[in-house]
Formats: sequence, C-alpha cells, structure tokens
Amino acid sequence: MQNNQNEQKKEKISKLISYWLRHKPEDGNIELDRYGWANIKDVINALNSNNFNFTSNQLIELNSSFDKVRWKIDLSTQKIKATHGHSIFIEQELNSKIPNEILFHGTASKNLIGIIKNGLISRKRQYVHLSENIEMAREVGKRHGKPIIIEIDTIELIENGWEFFKTEESVWLTSNIPIEYLYFEPWVFIERPNVAESIMNELKKEFRWTQKIYWRLKKLKLIASHMPSDDYLFIDSDSKIVYVIHPTWSGKKEIRHYPTVEKYRNLEEWIEKRLIPDQKDWYLHNTMH
Repeated sequence: MQNNQNEQKKEKISKLISYWLRHKPEDGNIELDRYGWANIKDVINALNSNNFNFTSNQLIELNSSFDKVRWKIDLSTQKIKATHGHSIFIEQELNSKIPNEILFHGTASKNLIGIIKNGLISRKRQYVHLSENIEMAREVGKRHGKPIIIEIDTIELIENGWEFFKTEESVWLTSNIPIEYLYFEPWVFIERPNVAESIMNELKKEFRWTQKIYWRLKKLKLIASHMPSDDYLFIDSDSKIVYVIHPTWSGKKEIRHYPTVEKYRNLEEWIEKRLIPDQKDWYLHNTMH
C-alpha cells in the first residue's frame, strides 16, 4: 500500500514538473530561458508551493528512475530542462543530424484519419516526434490505443529542406511532414494523378456495365496501393464507402478475369479490418526475416 502511494506521488510530481517545463512555466512561477532551461531552485520552490517537499538530490534520483529521460539536468549551472515535448517555442540547442534512412512514428489507429488528411503535424508540441525502430514506435502507439506504424523516408525529406534533431533518449524531432512522405506499410498512399488515371482506365476495361460498381467508377478516388498484392484502395466521394480492388491487368472480359472487390463502410472500418492485420503480418514477416 505504501509503495503504491509513493509511486503515485512520484508520478504526480513528474507530471507537474514536465507540465511546467514543456507547457506552462508561469503556472509554477518558473522562468525559462530561450533554450528551455529553468533554475532547479525555482522548480523546487514550485513543488514546495504545491505541498511537495522535495530536494535537488531527490529530483536527480527521480529523473534517473524513468525508463526514458524526461529532463536534462546540468549540475554545473543548477539548471533543468525538458528533453522534448514542448508546446511552447524554444530555440533548439541540438545541432541538426542525419538520421537513419527510415524513421518511424507510432500512433493510435483512431488518429489515422486525421493523418491521412493532414500529414503528421506537431499539434500542441513544437516538433513531430519520431522513433529509431519499430519497437519504440509501437510502444508509443500503444499508449493511446491500437498501434499503427508510419514509416518516414528521411532522404526524401532532407532533400526537400527538412532538418532532424536527436534528443538524449534517441527521439528524433522534425517539422510537420505531409502525407506524400509517409508510408503505412505495406500500404503506400498515392498522390500522383497519372498513376490514378492509368489504374482507373484499366478498371474501366475490366468491369462490365452490368456490375453496380461500374457506374460508381467516376466517383471513386484512388488513395493507396498494397504493395505485396497490387490491391488498390478507393473511396467513393459521395458515400465515403471504401473499396479495395484488385485489377487483373488482362483487359479480358471473361468471368474468371473479373477484378476482385472488397467493400468497407468507411476508412475507419478499412483501418480496423484490413490495415491493422496487414501491418501485423508485414512487420512479423520482416522481423522474422
């Protein structure tokens, strides 16, 4: 019982300190410099004002007890700062670095619709946060629901002016990332009109006018492709019904060559019933091999 109370107290204190250092230093009467550093003495005084009797040594001990580093402490200057997660603007002390060719972002499946529409945006944080490996990204996603992994090709981004900063805990920071740089393996979202036009022309050859979907083709927008199978994801611009269609690429009219069609009520159902299982199989296979 006592251990549980101590753990709860530690968690409250850590959340309070992170809140001040990342978001609202004024609520603790704490002043940050332009790089986000605060005086340790001011943080201790703020804790004492909130009925938490705490010392500098306990602060250092608390920081070292986390699975990952939350704060950076400089004993020579008696200062402390949050390593990442700022919603307030701070100047970046870290020098930009070249990351691995692929970084990962873990999120919950419920956030995916917004990401498909807007790309990866920092929202309340100053930067988008990326992980070095799938395991780290998956753990981040699990905190908020069913995890989805998004891969980021950093070479493409660097070539187009993005900078990357690495924190002490191997979290990578960068600016907002548009959808065309995001890969939802094994699905790839398609932004090139010429590709969509080519695939749509093929479908017009393969579907017969007697099939209901033939008359919906003009309303379908190509969204993504499934690399292992050549399946294509379409959304109906009116009904928002989602179709996964596999063209035969034959151009023939025989029944056996009809394209296969999977139908989902909306993108949310497709994410739940197709994307999540596909990712599970994809990463399991690639991890094993």
